[in-house]
Amino acid sequence: MGSFLAVLFLIVCILLIVVVLLQKGRGGGLGAAFGGAGSSAFGTKTGDVFTWVTITLTGLFLLLAIITTLVYRPEGGTVAEPVISPGDGTAIAYEQFVTIRTPTPSAAVYYTTDGSEPTEQSKLYTKPFPVTAGTTVKAKAFLSSWQPSATVVAKYVQPEGKSLTGDEDSTTQPTTTQPEAPATKPAATQPAPATTQPADAKK
Repeated sequence: MGSFLAVLFLIVCILLIVVVLLQKGRGGGLGAAFGGAGSSAFGTKTGDVFTWVTITLTGLFLLLAIITTLVYRPEGGTVAEPVISPGDGTAIAYEQFVTIRTPTPSAAVYYTTDGSEPTEQSKLYTKPFPVTAGTTVKAKAFLSSWQPSATVVAKYVQPEGKSLTGDEDSTTQPTTTQPEAPATKPAATQPAPATTQPADAKK
């Protein structure tokens, strides 16, 4: 199909050039070699015939140019991945707004916040939107005649030691233990010395 259109387009271009050159200009031209405007062809003036041929070929030229442009339209490539800010893994304690941008001009970004894959039927990004900890944002960029971008994911987590409501999480609070007092050893008792009376004390 493409080769046929190219050949047909080339033939029309050549015929259009020939017809234009054959027409007699104000200062003369190739038309004089074929009898000029005074000769007849098919019962009408040669100039009138060339005029209609020129109009017809011009119409074919424009039609083939449009069709060939549509057939040979190159693929646009792949849309660049969108950028989500703040990025994946960011810890947020309170509601925070997320922005999405795409490096590809005129590309439209669609996103989801429920973990599903974004399509052109998803939410269209037009302005920053709020998220909280535990939310997963997925974004994808689309552009006509281009391949859609890869899906970008950003999951937001809660800070350590914080619950989803922003209060201190009692389950993660460290417990403080008091060191045990050392056991008291009983005092050692010294045996009392035995008392002996001298033998000469006895009478």
